[in-house]
Amino acid sequence: AVMEVYTMFRSHLSAKTMLVLFDALHGVALHAHNINNNAILRSRLQEFGSMIQMQDPPLLRLENESYQICLTFLQNLVVDKPPIYDEAEAESHLVRLCQEVLEFYIKVAGCGEKSESSHGRKIHWSIPLGSLKRRELAARSPLVVATLQAICSLGDISFEKNLSQFFPLLSSLVSCEHGSNDVQVALCDMLSLSVGPVLLRSC
Repeated sequence: AVMEVYTMFRSHLSAKTMLVLFDALHGVALHAHNINNNAILRSRLQEFGSMIQMQDPPLLRLENESYQICLTFLQNLVVDKPPIYDEAEAESHLVRLCQEVLEFYIKVAGCGEKSESSHGRKIHWSIPLGSLKRRELAARSPLVVATLQAICSLGDISFEKNLSQFFPLLSSLVSCEHGSNDVQVALCDMLSLSVGPVLLRSC
């Protein structure tokens, strides 16, 4: 419904209005994420749902859809350049949003977490993901793919300027287990087509 209304009035929306809409949807996305990330609250919601014979609220879908709309708003803002458009401000919002999405995904995937032996010594391999975690990552994959594509769509100068912020996240994604091959394909494309040329120019 949000996107339908937005599409109808897109050509009439100012940059300021777009950022207000973005902030509102971003708040929804963050709220849904915080609930999804709160195991105790999720458990209580499930218990309450079973008491009233109601399904578990689709918070992950709400989170993903809200972030996807936020991403669309910012990408279209950059393309449309409406009145009183501030390119630096729009780019800053887009970069921060992309970082946020990737950070959340990496945290859910548990990238970099190591198992430990009984003597407390770290073993250098990751704990395999369970089936529930894999399903969650698979559900998050389309948003992550869209985010990687959004980063690649930044202009050459902007991409190179912000690469230092994204590179640690991309490195973590390389070492992650994923619930879908789509993320790996998008990441491979990004590294070969966008990151690689920047690194070659800097050599």
